[in-house]
This record gives sequence, structure tokens and C-alpha cells, in this order.
Amino acid sequence: MVAVAGLWFAPRLVPPTGPLVVVAAGRTATTLSMTTLTIHRAGGTWTTVASVSGDVPAAPEQNQLLATSLPVGSYDAVGVGGTIQHVSLTITAGQVEPLLLGVDSGHVIGGAVYAGNDEVNLGLGEISGKFAALPPFTLIDQRGQAIDKASISGRDVVVAAFHTSCHETCPLYTALFLQLARHLPPSAMLLEVTTDPNVDTPSALSSYAKQIGAGWTFGTGTFEQLESFWKPFDVELASGDSHTSTLVLIDRHGYVRLVYRGVPKVGNDIPGQLVTALSSRGLYELGSGGDGWGSPDVLQALATIAGPEQTPSSGGAAAAFDLIASDGTSTSLGDLKGQPLVINFWASYCPPCKAEMPLLDHFVGPQSGARLVLVNEGDSGQSARAFLDGLGIHRAALLDSNLTVGHSYGIFMLPMTIFVRADGTIDRRQVGQVDPTVLETELSILTSR
Repeated sequence: MVAVAGLWFAPRLVPPTGPLVVVAAGRTATTLSMTTLTIHRAGGTWTTVASVSGDVPAAPEQNQLLATSLPVGSYDAVGVGGTIQHVSLTITAGQVEPLLLGVDSGHVIGGAVYAGNDEVNLGLGEISGKFAALPPFTLIDQRGQAIDKASISGRDVVVAAFHTSCHETCPLYTALFLQLARHLPPSAMLLEVTTDPNVDTPSALSSYAKQIGAGWTFGTGTFEQLESFWKPFDVELASGDSHTSTLVLIDRHGYVRLVYRGVPKVGNDIPGQLVTALSSRGLYELGSGGDGWGSPDVLQALATIAGPEQTPSSGGAAAAFDLIASDGTSTSLGDLKGQPLVINFWASYCPPCKAEMPLLDHFVGPQSGARLVLVNEGDSGQSARAFLDGLGIHRAALLDSNLTVGHSYGIFMLPMTIFVRADGTIDRRQVGQVDPTVLETELSILTSR
């Protein structure tokens, strides 16, 4: 009986595991030398995962070096080549956790280890030189409280250059912020930073905010502090109607993602007190629509950076395929030419795949101008059909039984979605689960080309 009990309970003593996929990308194409990879469990001990090596393409492309399983739980550090990198990594049963190693000259770059979908995509952008980090800064707001990188960390920030003595374009920037404030995602914040420290003291900015009904943050500081803050954006300190009209988007990780120059288009949605503050030149810019960009463009950009970063491909043609579907029919890429495609790679064991599938099914169809192509990675036709039926989705899935099509598209984790233009070239690749805002943005981009 003791022996039987031992056999009965033994399987239940084995800790559950989850998949870890290790990928690498370089500043330029290189080869990673044999490197030992270890991982530290939060509050626990170090474990040797494996030795990794192999060819490493230039970011944003990446190469999978390892796919393995680890005990479910939280990990707080990774050891690579004898150095320790502090990262937050969570292993979950049935959910792939990606780990990116940034490589240069055959070795992992110090600090260039990224875990999780968002961080991996951020890392690909950083390694490829796509993003620049916001330098450290110190300012104060209209209440006299400090503003620095720590105080804005975790928020996507829209920053505008302005000063209260400007009557040409600065009132238009404030009107833009009033429009943005109505639709701003909870994860974002607005920050207007002056270029005139002599006039725009905290009390002056507080009075200005009350006058126009602004609920966002205004920043000021000493001449040196403001000069240091604006220098990376080539904005010089100024007063009166001398200024450099600039708007900057900074993501929650502290990276500069987009810089707008010129005058925003605000239309007729501008309070009377801001209209009366405009000079003749400002009134002309208001009537002419400025430089044509406005709150919809900024909100769309925010929606894009707020979700998992969509890593650009090399811009090449979508890889050809010819697959049998779960309903027994056959489909090739050639059959789909001439229309924008949303190709979603998924599997039945993947929880994020299940979460995003109804969204894709609802929004990608004839009304969107794009076609949804579901590619199942490794499941049988019966399993794929059961998965879709359970979600009430009446579409056939293409069966990539040996994963060769996924490999040709660089799929290293699930779900991944490839957005293909009507001319057959890849526009974007979404790593991880897609959210409604990102999907809407991408569909708009695809169908407007």
C-alpha cells in the first residue's frame, strides 16, 4: 500500500513548468560564442539553464537559440557569461516567456537582457538604434513638486514646448492638450514644459492652468535645468513669439519614440480665451490647419506605443506557403494576393492566443478591408477545430503541422501576427497578444496604403 501510495502521489510532487524561449539580436550580424545561461529564482537559488550559442542577425531580426521549460514562478536575475543581469521574468504554464540577449562582437552586451513581450520588443528597438533614452533631468511643476525620470516612469508621456508669453503657436499646443485630455489613456500623461524660465515660475504656470481649465502638468526650472531638458530635442530657450514648436512622445520605459515639429491642427475645437490670445500669425496658423497633424495622430501614436511594440520586418515579401486547412481545403499565399492580410500564428495550448482570437475574428473581415488568415502551429486538425468551435469562431485554420511556415516568418513565440500589405510585402509584426487599439491602428495603416 505504501508503494502504491508513493506511485499515486509522485506525479503530483513534480512542480509545474512553463516554456522559456531564448532569442538573440545584435547591433550588427554576428555570432554568439558558447555562453552559459543561469537564472535566479526570486528569494531562491541559481539554476543553470543551458549553454547557448549561434548566429545572431542584426536587430530588429532575431534568432532563436533555445527553447526549454522551467519551474513555474518569478525570477529576478539572469546570469550570462559570468555577469549578472537583473530582469523580471515570470514563467507560467502554457504561456511562452521570451528572453532576449543583445549581442555585439560575439558577446552579450552589458545590460542588454530583456524578458517578457514588452521588454523584448523594446530591446529590439534599442539594440537596432531605433530608440534613444531620455537623459536624466530635474524640473518642478506648477505646485512646486519635482518632476524627473522617476516621477514619470511607467507612463507614456506627451511633452510640448511652450511658454505663456507666446501668442503665435503655443496657444494652439494648449488647445491640442485640451483635446488630448478628453481621450487620453489611463497609462499616459500630458506635460507642457516652458522655454521661458524668467516668466514661467510655478505660480505663473498655476495661474495659467486655472485660467484655461488644464488638469495636466506644467514644468519649469532654472535656466540651466530647462536648457538641459530641451537640448536633446534641439529646442532653444526663448521668450515672446520666438520658439521652436515641438511635441515629443516618451514611452513608459523612458525612451523617445516620436518627435513632432511645427504647428498642430486643432480645427474649431479651441476655447475663446485661447483664440483671443493668438497673434495675427497665430490666427493664420489656426485657420490654415497648421502643419496638418493633430490630436488623432498623437492618440494613434500613443495607442501604438502603449501596446507591445510592433517590430518592423526588413520590409521584404511575405514568405510563400501552401497549407491544408482544418476543413480539408488548401490555401496558398498566391490565392490571397491583392488584399491586405492579417496572418495570425497560434496554438491551442497558448492562453494569449485564446484571449485575442475573438478580437481578431470580430474586427478583421470584409468591413475592415483586410483578410484574417489563421495559421495553427503544430496542432492536429481536430484540435484546431475544437479550439475554434469552443470560441464560437467559424473559420478554418491553416495547419502548419511541421512549423516550417512559422519558421519562414521568424515566429519564435505565440501568438504572433504578421500584417501584410496588398502588394505582398510585410508591414509589421506584432509579438504577443494584440489589443484593440493596436489592431485598429494597424488595420487603418494597411487599408490606407
